[in-house]
Amino acid sequence: MTTQTAESQQTRWMNAGSLHNWYSEIHSEREHGLRQEQQFGLRWPAIFQYQDSQAYKGWWIGVGSFDDGVRDPYTPRVIHAGPRVTGEDYFEASEFNLVSRIPQPEVLVDGLPSFLESVEPDEVDPDMPADLMISNTIETAMGIEVERNIYQFSQEFHDNYHIMEYTYTNRTGETGETGIFDDIPEQTLEDAYFFHIFRYSPVRKTRYMVGNASGWGINTMIDRVGDGIDGEVGDPMRAQFAWHGYFPDRDVDYDNIGAPMIEPNTVGGYMSEADSTGRLGAYQFPGFATIHADESPDNPADDPAQPSTQSYVHSDDDRTSGNDPFNRAEMQREYNLMTEGIGSRHAWDVESDGDFANQRSAPNMGASGGHSATKGYGPYTLEPGESVRIVWVEGVSGLSEEKAEEVGRAFKAYFEDTGDDQYENIDGEVVTMDEEEKNRWVLTGRDSLLQTFERAIANYESEFDIPAPPDPPSMVEVNSGGDAIFLDWSYDGDISEVSHFEIYRAESSFDSTHTKIHRAEPDERSFEDPEPVRGRDYYYYITAVGFEEDNTGDVMTPDDVALRSSRYYTQSYDPARLQRAPGEAMEQIAIAPNPYVRTNETELSLADRDEVAFFDVPGEADIRIYTELGEHVRTIEHRDGSGDAFWDLQTESRQMVASGIYLVVFENLETGESITKKLVVIY
Repeated sequence: MTTQTAESQQTRWMNAGSLHNWYSEIHSEREHGLRQEQQFGLRWPAIFQYQDSQAYKGWWIGVGSFDDGVRDPYTPRVIHAGPRVTGEDYFEASEFNLVSRIPQPEVLVDGLPSFLESVEPDEVDPDMPADLMISNTIETAMGIEVERNIYQFSQEFHDNYHIMEYTYTNRTGETGETGIFDDIPEQTLEDAYFFHIFRYSPVRKTRYMVGNASGWGINTMIDRVGDGIDGEVGDPMRAQFAWHGYFPDRDVDYDNIGAPMIEPNTVGGYMSEADSTGRLGAYQFPGFATIHADESPDNPADDPAQPSTQSYVHSDDDRTSGNDPFNRAEMQREYNLMTEGIGSRHAWDVESDGDFANQRSAPNMGASGGHSATKGYGPYTLEPGESVRIVWVEGVSGLSEEKAEEVGRAFKAYFEDTGDDQYENIDGEVVTMDEEEKNRWVLTGRDSLLQTFERAIANYESEFDIPAPPDPPSMVEVNSGGDAIFLDWSYDGDISEVSHFEIYRAESSFDSTHTKIHRAEPDERSFEDPEPVRGRDYYYYITAVGFEEDNTGDVMTPDDVALRSSRYYTQSYDPARLQRAPGEAMEQIAIAPNPYVRTNETELSLADRDEVAFFDVPGEADIRIYTELGEHVRTIEHRDGSGDAFWDLQTESRQMVASGIYLVVFENLETGESITKKLVVIY
């Protein structure tokens, strides 16, 4: 199993849908927890590069009084995982597994695996309703066991959110799996709070164009609904969300809301000089919403007053770093933050009239690091053995990429005064795409995110009974040829659910626009793409398309479409390109390197491939390799129409050959011609 590690903590990626994120085994995606990047994770739409909206998260547990059996009781006690501390010694994972409903499809490009993030499930459960699930159990130095399940779905109308289900259980006085419970006296845990901090900074791609400080969220705006400030609690839901707000100290000469890419900055490699069409680069709305919070251990009904704390904090507040679960004075300050209650709304503190499309005030309000959203569930009283369950969803939504391009191009025309800035606004009127109109379009992302949360809530309440698309192809192979690119796929799902397959292709990069190039019948398993041009890169994905009548339209899924398997299962991230044209004369065939010399094992380990190349071979040929004594070593069937073939220096039985002289016989299958050349191998 391949895993990534943040220091000594394991992590897993969830990437079955359009929202990709990494998760730590101790529940907190802390700052620089996986990579030394300010913005890393919570990517949407993940097919495009550098769409990260997440800077850090923190997860704290606090109780009003706690006896560790060693010192005087703490009043209160707080333990921390993130946003800047590891949580080691206070949080220990006893289980951390990635479970998939299907085996992870394999995508090969020219024989090599192609993926964006490495995802290898620990377990396959075909009866699981979600497509991916992280099953995670943590034991804490507070005597609380935490079970966390994270669910992701690949269905296209439910693929941009992750549902988090937490169960907190008082295990004081018990012996756990990790030893962290040892010596903790049995006790009732009173005034328990479960607290989260979210530092959003959408998005990484536009950081250096807008201004470096946008990378840590100095211009992030945070708002809420359903907190009871201007209406009923929970109406329409209990949610917080963020967006890329106005930045007075921006590096561009135009209004930065939505981050139109007119003046690209290539620092960091996130943008190229070609990113100058005006396309909006930061239209994402990340956020979270509560689905369920138990009233109490004795009453599993949802408590609409939870989370009882909803507020925001300066992202560089001293309580966000250097946390010490033995410093009584500091824990009291942290507990005060956790139990703050319903604070004012950040966005309205910034722009009191709520006219965010015409924002001109600085979101950081003098705080150099910007602000982070907070929420806390509690107070709960947990007798030994008692539990409470809390469920919430995190998601990202916003404009479509196509709309971001249209709006951004029109705004660029307005900014550069080219006269091509007329556009139909959200009310259907033809207007000039000035700053306000651009921003009104960006801010429609709020409604898109709330719809995402509505779908997640409906999905959970249906017990995850959403209409399902067909399974994706189980393997996709993309092979570069001399005059075409060849695609082959296999299918292990229920073929009776498949109306047809669709093949999509992009040029230049994997996050370029993909267009449909072929519709394949259910019994087809290969396609030859003759359209690529030599010297250009091509990327593909294949979807299995269901029948419209199989889509029931339940759980907020539109009923007038045939559902498709997720592109993220079969997307190729490495280029296929036309190879050398086939050779015209047998005498032109060349072997390189010749001699092949491997001086030591170190050189072998550093090589990308241990192989020799055959150049200018016929498009269809058999290549037979013999020892100098005439013993057969290997036959290579070259059929891709190119002038290139390769040998990995292995025999038919996959053993490395010895040093020596080898005879290579090339046979042109079209003309019957053959020629023999020598190859020297030296170890």
